[in-house]
Amino acid sequence: MNTFTPPHPARENFAQETEGLFAKARNPFWLAPMAGITDVCFRQLMDEMNAGVLISELVSAKGLLYNSEKTQKMMRVHANSKSIVGIQLFGESAEDIVRASEFVESTGAHFIDINLGCPVKKVVKKGCGAALLRDPAYLEKFLSTVKKGIRLPLTVKMRTGWNEEELTVHECVKAAYNSGCEWVAIHGRTRAQGYEGKANWNLMAEVKEKAKLPIIGNGDIRSAEQAKRRLEESKVDAVMIGRGALRNPGIFNECVGLNNDSSCLKIIHRYRKSLDEHYDTRFILILLRKFSAWLAFGNPGAAKFRRSMFECMTTGEVMEKVEEFFQNERPLRFDDNEEFMMGGHG
Repeated sequence: MNTFTPPHPARENFAQETEGLFAKARNPFWLAPMAGITDVCFRQLMDEMNAGVLISELVSAKGLLYNSEKTQKMMRVHANSKSIVGIQLFGESAEDIVRASEFVESTGAHFIDINLGCPVKKVVKKGCGAALLRDPAYLEKFLSTVKKGIRLPLTVKMRTGWNEEELTVHECVKAAYNSGCEWVAIHGRTRAQGYEGKANWNLMAEVKEKAKLPIIGNGDIRSAEQAKRRLEESKVDAVMIGRGALRNPGIFNECVGLNNDSSCLKIIHRYRKSLDEHYDTRFILILLRKFSAWLAFGNPGAAKFRRSMFECMTTGEVMEKVEEFFQNERPLRFDDNEEFMMGGHG
């Protein structure tokens, strides 16, 4: 294993920065962590769009300890963030997470979030992600070890259980509370569901009623109206929005009552500017094509546009097609039943 070296000097006024974490949330409408999506550039865009809290895509603690350049890039935090930012870690060893926390601390992040929800086979077979929900007693020991070994506040994001026969969410929330976590975010599906079916908001409301720490609800929020309704009806302390923010990046502005007056064209230009600050030409092309294709969803001719995106070999070609496609865009409604990235996130 390579020698692990945090890239930045220790932070000053550390206790002041991290005290009273939940109260520092900008508003109760938060960006959900999404693998391959919530990188530094997407988080910066959502910060500009008034997301209450920002959390990174899941990052391997072991990858950090091996000084993986790819993993380190996933940890970047943009400067002068108005919203608090967390880095989500996963790993089978609490000790690995403790050691990796030094790197997280050095990025300027405000907290560490532990992933207890990833359903992917290669993650759970190592005892990570949703696998930790199967043994709440062990989970409490795991989280307690992490909490005692780190300086940053600790939070978790979990599912409701392994499957319908193992709905351990109440016990796991209690484990998180006993170990000193600041809050628990719950994706209202089991590991067995993956991203199929509907999120169980009734169960999340039950958890909130019994919990002794803030509960954040997540799952199937596609519009600002839906976000506000879920917040009011379930009585959770905040809601996380995933796919809804990909479909409509202005959703957080709408949630807090601000006009969503940024066109897709303006948003793509803002995103492109951020990409230029963080990545090389090859990676900029990959992310720009993907992002533009998301925003086209639901528009007439979107399928043809998406195909054309992945035929583009330069960012110049991408922007030329983007300008042409979005020049006459019209406001779109996001149908609550619409299937958008149903194999994906949030």
